[in-house]
Amino acid sequence: MRARSSLKTLLFGAPLHERGPGHVDALVAELNACLRGVLDSLAKEIGPCPSLDQATLEWRRLIDAPGGFEGVAVRRAALIFALHLMEAVRAHFAADEPAFVADLEARVLPVVVPGFLAGMAQKPEALVILTSTMCEMWQGVALGSAGGGAGAGAGGGGARG
Repeated sequence: MRARSSLKTLLFGAPLHERGPGHVDALVAELNACLRGVLDSLAKEIGPCPSLDQATLEWRRLIDAPGGFEGVAVRRAALIFALHLMEAVRAHFAADEPAFVADLEARVLPVVVPGFLAGMAQKPEALVILTSTMCEMWQGVALGSAGGGAGAGAGGGGARG
């Protein structure tokens, strides 16, 4: 039995040298387990109601979707969305990766998720790629209003005359 993947691996993938036959199927199964956990957490948080019934219907569609590039991207985007909205989901992953989850919560997700939602969530792969880029290439850089102060966000730095 494989060890559980880290959140970073679930969201952005394992290094190429660690991938092998059946890797995508195992990743889809692990992401599906996470999405089922999100549903369980949501059910505990809001209790039985029509909104929960609708959310369950939609998330089960994600879980039942085929794998492959699109299927993995959709599942990853759903997990990113859940991380953005649900404290219980962040707390679950923060137990193993506190610094990564804190960075997502405070710096990255407040910048990337609103644009994803404004686009009616039509490009899940773009959300995953942008989240990865912000985490890896601009690690520790204040984004948007995160961190506040001069120089934070686009156009905030540079020489002033």
